[in-house]
Amino acid sequence: MTEPEKPPVASKEQIPLPGINQFENKELSVEVFKIDSAEINGSKGWGYDVLVDGKIYIHQPNIPAIMGNSGFGSEEKAKKTGDFILNKIKNNIIPPSVTPEELDSLGVLN
Repeated sequence: MTEPEKPPVASKEQIPLPGINQFENKELSVEVFKIDSAEINGSKGWGYDVLVDGKIYIHQPNIPAIMGNSGFGSEEKAKKTGDFILNKIKNNIIPPSVTPEELDSLGVLN
């Protein structure tokens, strides 16, 4: 009797979803905002929103994939990350998650 074949291990790489891209004919944009809520939760810095047809699709007030509630250190770093996520959405990579390694390669971590 032979051993049953094991299913393939999922890759950690993100690949585009097969089929129709639901965002193909949508207006996509990134808006950056300043965070100054030290009294509430200690957060300061910059965050971003990804908008689809003018409506918030992703609200990201802190650095994703990193422990804590810190915002980005500059407006430019928040914008760069938002644009990176937007590019994933345009390429039908859903969910458009980001890893600490990707953030490091973008140069947006401190």
